[in-house]
Amino acid sequence: MKDSLSIYILCGGKSSRMGTEKGLISFKEKPFVQHIIDAVSPLSDKVYLVTENQDYERFGLPLVPDLVPDRGPVGAIYTALKHTSSSWNLILSCDVPAITTRGLQTYLLDKTPTAPITFLSKKNQAHPLIGLYAKHVRANFVQALRKGNLKLRDLIEFLPHHTAEVSSEDAYILENVNTPEDLEKLIRTHEK
Repeated sequence: MKDSLSIYILCGGKSSRMGTEKGLISFKEKPFVQHIIDAVSPLSDKVYLVTENQDYERFGLPLVPDLVPDRGPVGAIYTALKHTSSSWNLILSCDVPAITTRGLQTYLLDKTPTAPITFLSKKNQAHPLIGLYAKHVRANFVQALRKGNLKLRDLIEFLPHHTAEVSSEDAYILENVNTPEDLEKLIRTHEK
């Protein structure tokens, strides 16, 4: 799938609960987004950052500005699907610094997609911002934006989708960091 896959890391968002730009927070001496770049780089040569924040230029990847600003993940995924030339697109938020190449391959990329959207989950907790999205679902995202339906989970519920359950041993790869408390927990967990 490497040749036919594009990867988009969503670096926008207001980060209001964190109080600072999440993708640039340091963890194990690297920004969150660098951990994600390191995990996805072996999977495709086409890696993009969905943001217009020039601070992300230092990572040496193309920046793709949101086509419809302030529309959350629905707007960011639409931007990625409008930009892509690939049939399949791996979409990740910038706040999952524990994600691994092996985890993405094992649970998403080594399997043949059975639905136009497949995302990771653990114990019935969905993580739609770690998922594979077929380019053709862009039309559904356009409709949602036009109608002002900005809740990603609500949109996905109306589309054919599949969840890929992550084992309890690998559940740590799904840890997303939204608050300073989440960051403290992440640091404590990975110090062990």
